[in-house]
Amino acid sequence: MAFHGMSRHTSQGTRLSPVELLILAILKNNPAHGYIVIQKLGERLGPRRVKSGTIYPALHRLVEKELIQGTHVLQEEGPDTVEYQLTQKGKQVLSAALQNLDVEWGAQGKIWRFLVSQAGERAAAPLLDWTVRERSPIGFAAMKARCETGSCSQKHLEFLKQYRSYLQHELNWVNKQLSDMKSSNSEDGGEK
Repeated sequence: MAFHGMSRHTSQGTRLSPVELLILAILKNNPAHGYIVIQKLGERLGPRRVKSGTIYPALHRLVEKELIQGTHVLQEEGPDTVEYQLTQKGKQVLSAALQNLDVEWGAQGKIWRFLVSQAGERAAAPLLDWTVRERSPIGFAAMKARCETGSCSQKHLEFLKQYRSYLQHELNWVNKQLSDMKSSNSEDGGEK
């Protein structure tokens, strides 16, 4: 995820890198130490790993910006750790950044559509393949815009078929989760 030249100003005037924004999102619900942050990023980013040489400096910058605070935790075995949690300012900055994501996605979609139009069909093929593999909403937006103008190729239609299959799979998962939660609430005497 990139934000205007790999950095972003929030409504509070705080400049955040994509890694810093991801760290704030990870710390939103629970404090964590650096290694846990790296693990959670790895779970979410899949094969694209963020290295400790990127995370720890980002954590220090967030502390300097007073968006997170670190608490030293003594360990009986091994080195002491620092557990990080959001400050009130960090919560506000994260909230503002998350509210602005729709604007960011829209702007990024326009950039990608322009680049694809300039690159031509042969050069755009790797981008199309990437959007299929990554299930990119930006890729979907680009395909939708292209098809709405009447310039859908067979490759675009194949992408849309694959995307539909992916969305159906995701929708089935969401429905199962909702059903399980509804059953769980009913068993616990909660709301139906």
